[in-house]
Amino acid sequence: MHSLKKENQSGGVNKLKLFLVHTGYYDKKNSDGFYEQHTNIFVIAKSVYEAREKVKQNEEYIDKKMHIDGIKEIINVEGYDLELKKVAKPQEIITYSHHQIRFLKPQ
Repeated sequence: MHSLKKENQSGGVNKLKLFLVHTGYYDKKNSDGFYEQHTNIFVIAKSVYEAREKVKQNEEYIDKKMHIDGIKEIINVEGYDLELKKVAKPQEIITYSHHQIRFLKPQ
């Protein structure tokens, strides 16, 4: 059995952190539920435990009877630390479709 890394490894117990929660579920509309589907849910939490509990309250998670396959705590990416700060907007995510990605041009 794997042991958890120290909870406060990335800057203290009370510091908010970014977690990517990888979830799985079975969709009866896709091959009669034979294949497992996956999605990722981003969560801001103080600990991996809190991230798990927050995801379990997510409406889509509940509706699709999802389970958690794994959780990543994102501390830095490609040499850049992440700094979280509270903003007035609840969430802003820009999504680029497969079609848009295919036709990207350098800027």
